[in-house]
Parts: sequence; structure tokens; C-alpha cells
Amino acid sequence: MKVQKAAVVGAGTMGAGIAQVLSASGIEVLLKDINQEFVDRGIANIKRMYDSRVKKGTLTQTEADYLFANVKGTTEYNGFEDVDLVIEAALETMQIKRQVFQELDRLCPPHAILASNTSALSISEIAACTKRPEKVLGMHFFNPAQFMKLVEVIPGVKTSRQTTDTALQLCRDLHKVPVRVEECPGFLVNRLLFPYLNEALYVLAEGNATPEEIDRAAVEFGLPMGPLTLFDMTGIDVCAHVTEYLYGEYGARFHPSPVLKLMIEKKFFGQKSEKGFFVHQKGTIPAKGAKQELNPELPALLEQARKDFAPPKNVKPFDAYRLILPMFNEALYAIQEQVAEANDVDIAMQWGCGLSRGLVSLAEEKGLDWCLNELEAQQAIHGERFRPAWILRKLVRGGIHDFKALTNEPVAAR
Repeated sequence: MKVQKAAVVGAGTMGAGIAQVLSASGIEVLLKDINQEFVDRGIANIKRMYDSRVKKGTLTQTEADYLFANVKGTTEYNGFEDVDLVIEAALETMQIKRQVFQELDRLCPPHAILASNTSALSISEIAACTKRPEKVLGMHFFNPAQFMKLVEVIPGVKTSRQTTDTALQLCRDLHKVPVRVEECPGFLVNRLLFPYLNEALYVLAEGNATPEEIDRAAVEFGLPMGPLTLFDMTGIDVCAHVTEYLYGEYGARFHPSPVLKLMIEKKFFGQKSEKGFFVHQKGTIPAKGAKQELNPELPALLEQARKDFAPPKNVKPFDAYRLILPMFNEALYAIQEQVAEANDVDIAMQWGCGLSRGLVSLAEEKGLDWCLNELEAQQAIHGERFRPAWILRKLVRGGIHDFKALTNEPVAAR
């Protein structure tokens, strides 16, 4: 099916970005929200996106005006009766999403695909409130949608292959990089990213490295910014919520560092509160690579965390692999569960997180036997956070040293 007319529900930052991406490909777009103020703000944001492209010389004014005219704002569902696709980008609560999808199911034509931009909630649960679960799936764009290339395409338990294939092709037509991900808590990128973020906090609580050393090690490994800078930028409160959710779903591998709870109690949320791991000036975003001022209250908070946490005494000297190995190990868990293919893991982490080195290809540098030995050594010190995925043991026992030795179907045929 060729998507000619689409709708986006939710005119916030993500919704406006998705609408702009659709309109830039010549698709007619309805941008809906619950009141006119939100709609007007979303339309204004899209106008600024096009104005920026004119200023940069990537579009002429005539081209920008033509594409911008593809977007129409609305507070009603009028016009939804002939859409081919709806992407919901409303608040990240299941109750609201189910209400939206029930309305969409009632008002949209039978052929229309209904997609959610959720970053974590169950696609199957959302689909279950409709009479067309085979046409419901997740299309998780990354923020900002107008710039970030990755889209996680997540079928639910009843999503048809045709629906999934249509969504994947649409992403390619939008000049995005789609990765098919089987539904699981956190999907792929967030599931892999949060063990890395959480481990940085354990290192900090141990006093094994300073915030600057932690961030510098991650950047030198190949990430665009360090984990503590990312915490502050994303919002420590948001990260705490996601970590608790993943801990509830996956258990000990995601056990939250005590630092996270103390940061929330102190209302150190990062840039939004002007204090996180670093100090931030209101209304300003630190330049990439700029030296940041540490939060002066952080040492006392970490001292409290050590009393609550009692760090192990035989900790190995800190290096980047202490942060990367939990992320690599979670990638292996995802591969063994057939959530994603090995090649797609590296694609997702490159385009979703900016990781310049392949995560799975870490094995090419070190060898899977080294990864297993290192994980087992860290498990002996730190416990279940480092328990190796069983597929790693299987591959090492089978004499496989890296993923190049496998076929295009590295784990099992789908």
C-alpha cells in the first residue's frame, strides 16, 4: 500500500517532527491535538523546520512553502475517514493510548494502518482495544524525528506481515533507517542503552572514577556524549522511570543504582532543573565537548549512596568496557530471544545512539571468548548485572570467535 494521506495525533515536539518528515516526502498530513493552542504551536514548529532548511540552502522558499502546505492542523477527527496511516504521538500512558486507538479504529477506513510512536509500551496491548490488531504496530521515531534516522518498527502479536512490510518501506521512502524489532520491554535501543547508563552510576557510587573520567571514557570508545551528560540532557527523572520499568520487567540485570533514587529525592533532574550531575544555566545547552561544572552537592550525595550500597572492595580499575559490556550482553540477550538480528543491533545503535563502533562487532576486536571471560569476572565481583547471556557461552563452546563466522541468520531461522 502506498501512503498518500496520513495523520499524526499529538502536536508536541515528536508529533510535529514526524508530521514534518511525512510532509517532506509529499504526503498530505493532518496534525491533531486536543486544543487549538497545541495545534498552532505544532504547526509553528514545522514552519520553523522548513525555514531552517531554506536558511541552510537545502530547500528554496518555493519548495519549502509547497511542502509545508501538505500539513493541516485540526482539533477534530474530520478528515480521518480517508487516511492511509495514523501515527499516534500522544502522552506515554497506556490509558490515553488505548482511548486514542479506540477512536481511530472507529473513525479510520478499514485499510488504514494505526501506528504508535511509543518508546516502551506494549503494542499488543494497544492493538487489543481495536478490531484491526493485524493493522496496528509500533513506529518508534527517535527525537528529534526530523533529524534522527532510526525508526524501530515493532509488530504486535497479531500484526500482519503486510502491515510490517508497508511500515518498513514507508520508513525507507522517508529516508529513514528502519529496524524490525520484536515486541519486548524497552524494544531494542532503550533496552540496550539503560544497562550502560545504570552501570555508570554504579561506577560513580564506588568512587572508581570521577564523572569526567566516566564521560570521557564513553566518548573515547565511540559514543557522542558520556552517560552522565546524557542523563542530564534526557532528564534524570525520566531515566529513573524507565530504569524502574525495565527492572520490573527483566529483573536483576537492571537493578537501579542507589544514586538514581538519591538524585530524584534531591530533585536533581538535569538541565530542566539546572542541576543534575553537572550545573546548567537556565535556557542554555552546553556545547559539545565543553567543560562542564560539577554539581557541588554531588560528593555528599555519593557518600550517602556508598553507605546505602556498600560497594565491593575488589573492583577492577575502571575502563570503558565496564560500561560497554552490560550493553553488549543485553544485545546478546536480545539476539538469543530473536528480538533483533545481530546486524540490526549495530545499525540501531549507530543510528539511534550515535555509536560509531559496532556493538556486536566488539567481538571482532576482542573475541567472544574474551567477552565471556570478562563478563564472568565482573559477575564474580558485581553479581547478576553481569550474568552472561547463554548464547555467548554456546558460541564460545562452539568455537565461534565473532559474528562474522555465522550466517546471515546468526541465531536461528525466523
